[in-house]
Formats: sequence, structure tokens, C-alpha cells
Amino acid sequence: MEEHAASGIETSNASTQEAFVALMQTLLERDPIGMPPPVVTFWCGAGFSKAWDPRAPTDGELFSFDVEELEALPNLRHILHVMGWEQYQRLDFERFKALSYAMDMQVRYPDIRNRYIDSQNLGLAINEIRALIWRRFHARCDLHAISDGSLRFDDSPPSEGQQAILDFFSALERCARRSGFGPLWPLYHFITTNYDFTLERLQERIEPSETPVFDRFYRGITPSSICGRSIWEQAPRRLDRNLLKINGGFELQNRSDGFGFDFDYRARDEQEVRRDPPLLILPSQVQDYGERYFQQVFPKAVRLLRETSVLVIVGYSMPPEDALLRFILRQLAESPDDARGKHVFVVDTKNHATIRARLEELLFSIGRIGWPSEHYYSGKFEHFCAELAPRVGQRA
Repeated sequence: MEEHAASGIETSNASTQEAFVALMQTLLERDPIGMPPPVVTFWCGAGFSKAWDPRAPTDGELFSFDVEELEALPNLRHILHVMGWEQYQRLDFERFKALSYAMDMQVRYPDIRNRYIDSQNLGLAINEIRALIWRRFHARCDLHAISDGSLRFDDSPPSEGQQAILDFFSALERCARRSGFGPLWPLYHFITTNYDFTLERLQERIEPSETPVFDRFYRGITPSSICGRSIWEQAPRRLDRNLLKINGGFELQNRSDGFGFDFDYRARDEQEVRRDPPLLILPSQVQDYGERYFQQVFPKAVRLLRETSVLVIVGYSMPPEDALLRFILRQLAESPDDARGKHVFVVDTKNHATIRARLEELLFSIGRIGWPSEHYYSGKFEHFCAELAPRVGQRA
């Protein structure tokens, strides 16, 4: 019985790999004059960062902590006290989401605020949480900040898993260059729920250039400064590939004047982070995406998904509490007519029956007309990449 189950998983993975290779070949052999170029979008969840660096924390690891870690966070401790949460010795992931939701409600509805809570201590407490999350991530997994002089990430040798991922995306780059759609046309784009710099580091290694990698991604917004340098001081920017961080990122900062945003990939100590915390959306029972940054990035994510031919979902299980993110995913195929000819590949280690049920709930046209076509790979993304890299783009 176990042998049969293992064989079934292997067969499913093999058919998914065959489908991806054949699809890339078909799409990239289109007439570059008479047909629009294909668009491949990678939707990257926590599993993508975990594939790049096994130390990368999951949501359950990053957002669970003992109350002792809050000793130096006076505003958050005040909020916990007046909300009656001071008796908890530990906040696990579910309790953290409940706390985040309660604070969101206090922010959005001033009329129902606790008598000892106001806009200022709420804002300060949220910033303390963001700084805490930065600290916890940094303690588990090096952020690999850029060098202030070179504006490059570190060039340490890649691990075996990282090399497999690099080989896979390098193969996609070679496919794109041979396709005839133009030397600067980007085949693939990224939408990510992660805060870290994994995708920037990945792209820097695939496409070495004199231009820093963050000058080559379109982020859905234009920063006022990058790593302390005004946008006017930057080299001409070649914005040809989307990187949309829909949950924010450790490099994102609101400008102190209230207008615009800054990107800063340089190393910062904890005191600097506490003074100017990163812009992060925190997990909640009901996500709140009301900040200016997210309101600007979301329409870009919607447009990219509507233009997408192939969606590859890596390490993201579409949890029910991510209602707005699930709504954005639905824009891949808002109606059955939009769905025809599109494909979704899911790469995940979790139970695919659950993920498949969630995907088919989002994209109802799958059950009606069989589009978009769905493909599942059960396993780690680095293994998916290692198995496909030698085959993608091979000439028939």
C-alpha cells in the first residue's frame, strides 16, 4: 500500500514536470510578431524562502513568542495590559493573529477604543511589533544586507539547494533570450508574501549587472530614496520585471515627512529599526491592508495576474484568513472566459487535497470548464528546480 502511494506521488510529480517543460516550449515558440509574449508569475509564500534558506522561519515560528521578549516594548505591554492580555505567558501564532485583529479594530474604529488607548500608543505599539518581527527574523536567518559601498549582496558560495534554484531560473532566462520576444523582455515576474530579500539576492546572481538589482525591479511604487541615496542620484533604472511585496518588506520604510517611501537594504542595528521600523502587514484574523503602500501595490498585482499565462504558486497554502490575498489570486481568472488557456502549477510540501480544494474554490471555472489547467508537485521547491533545470528550454 505504501509503495503504491509513493509511486502515485512520483507519477503525479513526473506528469507535472512534463507539463511544465512542454508548456514552456509551446509558449516560447509562439510567433513573436503575431502573438503577445507569455507571462509567467511566481507567487512566493514562506515555502519559497524556506527553499532558499532552510533557516527561514515559518509564520508559526516568526509570530510566536514568550512575553519575556516584550520587556523592552513599553507601548505594546501597555496595550496588552489594558486589553486584559497580560496573563498570557506566551503568544502562539493563533493568539498573535487575535491580538493583531483586536489592534486593527482599535485603529479603524476610534469610537469603540478602550479608554486608555489612542492613535499614538496604538501606532507606537504596532511599530514595536514590526521591530520585534525584524529582530526575530534576523536572529534565526541572516538578512544578508547589501554592502554600503558596492550596493551588492554578499557573494558567498550557494548551497546545493540554492544552486538548483539558480539553475532553474537561469534556464528560464535562456529560454526568454532565444524566444525572439526581444532581448529585454522578462519572461517571469514575482508576487511575494515574504518580507525578506530572497528574490533580490536570487535575481542578482542570475543577472549580474553594473546596475544594482533593486534598480531593475518594478515594485509597484517608486521610492524617494534607495539605501540613503536620492532617486535623483541613482543610475538610469531599467524597470523590466515586477517584484510586488504585498505584505511589505524589511527594506520598506515610510518617509518621515509622510510622503512616499524609502528602500533601505543596508544593515541596521536594532535601535535604528525601532526608530524607523519596516513597513510590514502583520498576520491577523482579518487582514487590514489600509495603508497607502498596499493600496498602490494591490492594483499592480491584480493587473499582473490578469496578464499572466502561467501562475506558479510556491509554498503558499491560501489560508482562509488571507481573504484579500485570495481575492487577488482570483484575478488570474475572474470569469471562465479569462481562464481559457491559463495554467496553475502548485509546488508545496503540504497536503495537496487541501490546497486543491482551496484553489478550486477560488477559481470556480476549473470545475466548470477545466480551465485554468491545474498541476501539482508534492515536494520541496529546490527539488522541483533541480529536476527541471536541465530540461527547461531544451530544443525538441
